[in-house]
Amino acid sequence: MIVTIIFGIASISLLIFTPIYVKKKNRLYSFKPTQKGNLKKQRKNIKSIWGIDRIKDGIISINGKQSIIIELGSIEYKLLNDEEQNNIDNNLIKLAKTFTKQIQFFSTTEKIDTSDKVESIRLNLDKQKDENIREYGNSIIEYLENIMQEDNLYVRKNYCIIESNEPFEKAKADLEKYYSDFKYSLSSIRVKTRKLTDIEIIEFINRELNKNQNESVKEIIKKGGLDLYVQAENKT
Repeated sequence: MIVTIIFGIASISLLIFTPIYVKKKNRLYSFKPTQKGNLKKQRKNIKSIWGIDRIKDGIISINGKQSIIIELGSIEYKLLNDEEQNNIDNNLIKLAKTFTKQIQFFSTTEKIDTSDKVESIRLNLDKQKDENIREYGNSIIEYLENIMQEDNLYVRKNYCIIESNEPFEKAKADLEKYYSDFKYSLSSIRVKTRKLTDIEIIEFINRELNKNQNESVKEIIKKGGLDLYVQAENKT
């Protein structure tokens, strides 16, 4: 039991102290494309190319296994006093004891994307009649767009993948319950958690497979890019 707890704490500590090196052979990224012969007979979309069974209700299904991806907040551990550090340690020990599923923790770097903020400001500016507010809002938009042009602005993000071997519907309820308990445990030490949605899972995979690329899958899908092969064929 002691050994299990120690290893559990070690796993969670990676969330706070160090990034995890994600190997190329990690099962999350080992998406094997469908056989060439089969691809010719079916529509070439994002899911078939990446070898994913489906992405539905915030769950990614690969080879009969269902997983959820959780974005984790960070802790400035070294800035805390001894009492606060001890509180975090004790809560992480309690959390480690509850692990009954396969869980992976890792960190990655993501380029800062202010496009959503820019769009939100633009929508609000359309409702403003005060010229000073509109001018101020346009200045903020210009500033955020300039940030996007920088090549070296990255933020570190922490994630957790929780996996279930149950069939989809049973896994869905199981993972939701597990995530709820997981979220509650981390909230006690002020670590925010957020389960990725379907489109966010696709964006997440795209970023990891195409580092340093600025394309947004969400924007591509909005413009009808999920099934480009068929659309192009129809146009022809």
